[in-house]
Amino acid sequence: MKTPESNYRFERKWLFSNNYFDLYNKLLKSKFMFRKMYPERKVHSIYFDDFLFSSVRQNLEGESEKFKIRLRWYGQNSEILNNPKLEYKIKKNFMNRKIIKDMPNLHNLNIKNIKDVIFINKIVNSVYKKKVINPVSTTNYTRSYFISNNLKIRSTVDRNFEVSRFYNNLHIPIYKKFHKVILEMKYNKNYDNYVINNVTDISNRFSKNSKYINSIIHNFK
Repeated sequence: MKTPESNYRFERKWLFSNNYFDLYNKLLKSKFMFRKMYPERKVHSIYFDDFLFSSVRQNLEGESEKFKIRLRWYGQNSEILNNPKLEYKIKKNFMNRKIIKDMPNLHNLNIKNIKDVIFINKIVNSVYKKKVINPVSTTNYTRSYFISNNLKIRSTVDRNFEVSRFYNNLHIPIYKKFHKVILEMKYNKNYDNYVINNVTDISNRFSKNSKYINSIIHNFK
């Protein structure tokens, strides 16, 4: 049974050079009149994939429908899980939806400990079940949250990226930096024309960008 499109939302992205304050000023002065929505916070994710790297292949081969799995938590510590949630992200062109599951039995586990990572992987597979997946990489970054003046467009700005990788459930503690800023706007599909018509004073060009793909490119090159 297909998921109704009404359950999806638009997520459009723009990639900028590493100058957060310039972008911040553009958001405040834009036609959307963005303002801060929540305090910024650190976002941490472990991405999972099968041995064929199917999620990577879907992205690089330009498939219109994509699927990825990640374990996400928030806080200052990038290595100790803090109330993590398992997220399935389903993308259909520029439209996305998420399935989110609480994972309380993974709280306080440490990705530097291979026994903890093996347990994390076991539990994630017991929940997912469709095929065997393994931890591939991590991403860590700072996220700022904005809301438009009409309350219809939510926006996030991500910066200070660090990525690392796993090998056979062993976390490799070498963090590589990704020197870009990513702007993402999230909204109901009925507002897509509104966004396209008003975003030009921020940027003229949408970007294809995946944090998971960035983590693969920067870890494996």
